[in-house]
Amino acid sequence: MSADTAAAMSFSARIREASWSRHRRLDPSSDADREPGLFDRLFDGSLSLADYTRWHAQQFFAYEAIEAAGDRLAADPVAGPFVFPELARLGALEADLRFLMGPKWRSGAEPLPATRAYVERIHEAAAEPAGYVAHAYTRYLGDLSGGQAFGKAARRNYGFDGAGASFYEFTGIGSPKAFKDEYRSRLDAIGLDEDAKSRLVEEVLAAYDHNGAVLAELGANLDRNPFEPKVVAAVCHHMNHDHAADTLVICRGAGGRPEAHAARMTGFDGDGADFAAAVGDGEVPIRIAWARPLTERAEVRPEIVRIFTESKALLEA
Repeated sequence: MSADTAAAMSFSARIREASWSRHRRLDPSSDADREPGLFDRLFDGSLSLADYTRWHAQQFFAYEAIEAAGDRLAADPVAGPFVFPELARLGALEADLRFLMGPKWRSGAEPLPATRAYVERIHEAAAEPAGYVAHAYTRYLGDLSGGQAFGKAARRNYGFDGAGASFYEFTGIGSPKAFKDEYRSRLDAIGLDEDAKSRLVEEVLAAYDHNGAVLAELGANLDRNPFEPKVVAAVCHHMNHDHAADTLVICRGAGGRPEAHAARMTGFDGDGADFAAAVGDGEVPIRIAWARPLTERAEVRPEIVRIFTESKALLEA
């Protein structure tokens, strides 16, 4: 887009024009030749409830970062006009995840590597008010637009009535179209110079790219975990709250991190278990393979006992 063309457009139109190609990449109808992804599977009804739940959990981490920044910047003259209480999604996500995964949901929700990178980018960008606006705009206006179709598909596929898809319900917004028009008018009036506006547009593109990376990682693992998210959450909670010392032994022994001073189980699938070991001031991810592929919950405990016993022997040797 030339400088003259950009100058002739409203700022909100400029953002939409610049991000249109990214938006199209996330649209399941835009490329009929590619393998069906998460959105395709949601719309055709073949996305499992477990994979829907895992997607929902990843969104929690993104909104946790965005809404923390919004709380911090609510009084800022640039960011403040874009902090709307009626847009907040975190409470609805938490309610949905309690419904989908049970009261111990937080123990079984762990950001994927792509989600971690996305959250880090939000934190970095939101150090500046315009960076917050870029990420808030990308997510919230998406929720009020295509997100409504996602919610409709989820309610149809899984029989939800409120909980499970309340993330897509904006009860404080009577007319999504009128709200989006007001939001865009505020973008048009934003108090930024041309360089700052250009950086905001670039950050919107980065937000789209990070969203795409999360969807790609989720899509690459569809149908691969035989264990329901509720089961993963319950086992992780049990290990981290009732057997924290044993979890640390596993990470120090079989996990190869004898210097770890704390540890937690973060998930598992049919091939192995995932942990996070506290080393120094940070956490190190650890993956430990099962002795054989597992498919039933009853098989998990004996494998964990085996790994613990071997880890204890390694540390005592």
